[in-house]
Amino acid sequence: MSTFKTKVVGLSFHDISSPVVESDYVILRADPTNEFDSDAICVWTGNQQIVGFVANSSKTLSDNNRANGNLSATELKEVLSFENREYYGKAINVHSSCIYLEINPEHWSYINKLNLEFVRASELVETEVVEVPAHKVDVIGENVSLKAEISELKSILIELLAEVRDLKTSIREGVNSPSKPSSDRMLLSVVGLSHFPGQDNLGDILTIAEEPIFEGAKGTALYLKSGDYRVGVFPSEKKKAYCEEHGIPYVEGNSLKGKTFNGNVMIEEIVYNEYCVISV
Repeated sequence: MSTFKTKVVGLSFHDISSPVVESDYVILRADPTNEFDSDAICVWTGNQQIVGFVANSSKTLSDNNRANGNLSATELKEVLSFENREYYGKAINVHSSCIYLEINPEHWSYINKLNLEFVRASELVETEVVEVPAHKVDVIGENVSLKAEISELKSILIELLAEVRDLKTSIREGVNSPSKPSSDRMLLSVVGLSHFPGQDNLGDILTIAEEPIFEGAKGTALYLKSGDYRVGVFPSEKKKAYCEEHGIPYVEGNSLKGKTFNGNVMIEEIVYNEYCVISV
């Protein structure tokens, strides 16, 4: 299977706790909600911090880059299916301003199944059953026992992952989310949860903040935040059909800019990696 090369740019706009070094693996996900490029591919670290974006213009992908086999984000989406998938890229050359990746088309995981459950590659691996010839049992008995213990640990891990997945996809109700909001509270939707780390860091005070899309950007967007983490973004006009399809309230994010929201912001419903409905 042939591999593909690409270039990651915009590193200076994102602070990450552990800089990417050569031979590290990063995660590539399509970013269809990107306001500047509908073909954008966002690059993440394993601990869900944004590294940058795949180069997708003549300003960021030079003729020399192309001569060396690097594909743009648009070209990469033509040869790889990013629908419901995230790919793993290996850093083969790291600079302060950019990173060059090598991508094996076979190295990918599902983001969501059709039932919106979160799936990782470890959950797709089936335990291999190995039959040991009788005359070798006395020689490798200890190894067989060890393999059995490892197999049992894998089963426990898969069960734990399933429990975590169920918790993340369930509707969160309780102190921060009354099951029936009072009539004086307004329901709003927040989308794009898969692009932000906030859904995994709920628990802090929820706020609504207008911020630059990335550090140094002129454009701003309205975000739902849990402490310092972005949970999601209020929908643009392009996401109106998405909200209607999922039966959630649609209020265009730009129309909410500059408004003051009194009282607590509370989550009424959340679907992991998709959207949440809040009341204000």
